[in-house]
Amino acid sequence: MMRMRVVTAALLLGLGACGGGDDGGDDGGTVDHRPNVTGAYASTGTMTLVIFGQSQTNDFSDTIRIAASAGSNKSALNLRSDAFECGDGFPGTMTGERAFSVQQTECQVHLDEQNCDGTLTVRSGTGNRDEAGTLHLSMKGDFSSRNCAPIPVTGQFTMELTGNRTGE
Repeated sequence: MMRMRVVTAALLLGLGACGGGDDGGDDGGTVDHRPNVTGAYASTGTMTLVIFGQSQTNDFSDTIRIAASAGSNKSALNLRSDAFECGDGFPGTMTGERAFSVQQTECQVHLDEQNCDGTLTVRSGTGNRDEAGTLHLSMKGDFSSRNCAPIPVTGQFTMELTGNRTGE
């Protein structure tokens, strides 16, 4: 049980990112709806980890930063987390006027406080900003640690976050 707490603490310090619901159809890429979701969001929610077949849910908070990706693609997004650094961030794609999906991404993680390394693989994620301005994010995937516990640990995670723009 101690191993699960150590790994959970390490992952909670290092994770945060993307996902949520879908609010409608695709406009064929002719209108740039990215400003409807871009910005920084102070977010709170839960993260559920499944390690050694046991599930544990913890409160989680993060600031999620969503930006339009450079180039001519009017649907490309980039999502970043203040709590979790993932190289170039998590790529996303607008799927509606205020909805997006998160693309599969693999990140190498190093947590200085625990001096541990690992890999986070986002398998799926969605997000939307509702009419009231609240961002809803959901993300699922796998993780593995190499030296956060006495033995390598692998498992799955599910993250559910909601938040409002911070004004940044």
